[in-house]
Amino acid sequence: MACYPKKPHFLQYFIVLLSIFMSFFCASFAQAENIEVGILMTAGPQKSSYLKHAQDFEKMNPGITLELKFYSDAEFKKALPSWLARKDGPKVLSWQGGRRLFQFVEKNQITDLSDFWAKHDLTQVFSQSSLGAIKLDDKPYGVPISYYQWGFYYRASLFQDLSLQAPTNWEEFLAVCEALKKAGVKPISIGAKNKWTSAAWFDYLNLRINGLDFHQRLLQGNESFKSDKVRKVFEHWNVLLENDYFVDKFDDWDWQQAMPFTYHKMAGMTLIGNFFAGAMPAKLKDDFRFFPFPIINAELEIYEEAPLDIFMVPSYARLTPGIESYLLSLASVDFQQSYNESAGMISPNVDAKPSSDYFIAEGQALLQRAKGVSQFFDRDTNAAMAGAATAIFTDYMRHRDVERVTSELERAGQQHL
Repeated sequence: MACYPKKPHFLQYFIVLLSIFMSFFCASFAQAENIEVGILMTAGPQKSSYLKHAQDFEKMNPGITLELKFYSDAEFKKALPSWLARKDGPKVLSWQGGRRLFQFVEKNQITDLSDFWAKHDLTQVFSQSSLGAIKLDDKPYGVPISYYQWGFYYRASLFQDLSLQAPTNWEEFLAVCEALKKAGVKPISIGAKNKWTSAAWFDYLNLRINGLDFHQRLLQGNESFKSDKVRKVFEHWNVLLENDYFVDKFDDWDWQQAMPFTYHKMAGMTLIGNFFAGAMPAKLKDDFRFFPFPIINAELEIYEEAPLDIFMVPSYARLTPGIESYLLSLASVDFQQSYNESAGMISPNVDAKPSSDYFIAEGQALLQRAKGVSQFFDRDTNAAMAGAATAIFTDYMRHRDVERVTSELERAGQQHL
């Protein structure tokens, strides 16, 4: 008699199907990841760009959920040290490059991203100038997202009327200042009521005379403000002050109140960040042009002032595949180009297309050829020193005493650095 195998019992079918279902469920569950992202946000277009990017990222990465939390400047700066100290907070954080990043790196509170950078060959992706602001001891601790240039803004029609060319070196710069003065135009506008704008002059003169390494060491207390190098900075600044090249009552205005001097051709030019371009009247924009801070020491590499925004991973958060994927998407040219166009900023990703905006295109070219960037005085030192020094710089523009200003800065450095 033939022997036929027994038909599988219904329970056996159920167990097999349940096993298959559970294997799929477990695999999906293992891939699921919720990533909380803390973002320092100050403008609507930037927020919209982040939210749109998060939606696109989640569609491309099923199982990964991004929870974006936006904070005001004051809220974020208060919360960040607390998150890092108690080792509990968002898994990915926006922040600022340079000393503001490194102060936390030195406390072992930020993740070393060296393996991540090497895996994706990111060194080739970003401008040389942006790398120094996220690397400490040649190790990267963040992903550059956005920056903007500083330099001189001036009305082209005024220069044309006076047959002036944008200067490239210090001698040419002084000649332009003198020509403007003789024409009855104050050469330089500045609004230093809130003190901080005067720091841009110290930063750039120091970068052009002594270089980025000395500048950073000085602002960290590793060099003396009484040195001959620093005296030379103020001696150059004194040439401008003693020749009356700055607008009168410069410390009666904030930077926005001082801008009409250039709008109405009462002043020839102003040293400011590219946020100036976004604030100028639309009808004047086509008549404004930009030039970099002139060269003083031709033997130095070119360094620029360009505050850099980044993303970083706190050391309390494990660098998961999901977080790696998110960081990589933030580094991509697609995101950086879209985000920075909406924000009126510059992408540190070297593959970003040249902008159709004149000022952003000028900034892209400037920062891509720079050897490195400083972050601005208040980001390159601690808050106490920044507050003291910016007041000292502004007072100096009145009294013009090199011995006094270097002595005051040295005392402030000994107290705060």
